[in-house]
Amino acid sequence: MRKSIAATALVAALVLGGCTAQIGAAAVVDGQAISTSTLDRTTRELNDLFSVNTRDVLSMLIIAPSYLEGAAANGVAKSREQARDYLVELKVNDPTSGLDPAGFSDATLDLVRFDLALREMSTLANAQEIGVSIQEKVTALDVQVNPRFGEFSAEQSAITAVSPEWLVQPGTA
Repeated sequence: MRKSIAATALVAALVLGGCTAQIGAAAVVDGQAISTSTLDRTTRELNDLFSVNTRDVLSMLIIAPSYLEGAAANGVAKSREQARDYLVELKVNDPTSGLDPAGFSDATLDLVRFDLALREMSTLANAQEIGVSIQEKVTALDVQVNPRFGEFSAEQSAITAVSPEWLVQPGTA
């Protein structure tokens, strides 16, 4: 009887927790987990800069490594220190913001690096070719997203909300 209850509890936890390959993962990209705690912290920290939502942050965490590789290959890579310096500059321009660049996580700094590199890549003469190359890398990623966050669309480089099939839709019951 106890084995049956334990098995039922395990199945329920897996179903309710999502179908990612790793427990506690918001997403798994090419075998590398993005934890829900990393997602939560990064979302909180980015909200100190501008308004973002969890799906957008998770989308950026999924695609940022491909863009950072593209930036490095094209000579416009940015370091975490450069990202932190940029955040310090923002704080200097708005001292009342409460922004604490020294306390930001590596994941947040990587998304700031992604933003800085993306801006610079867009000014390169071969920006369109670079974009196509990076998009091909994004499309080739093996991405599993915890269903509570939605589904990842490589074409849109974004996570879209989905309604699980096991939920009864209004008007269909």
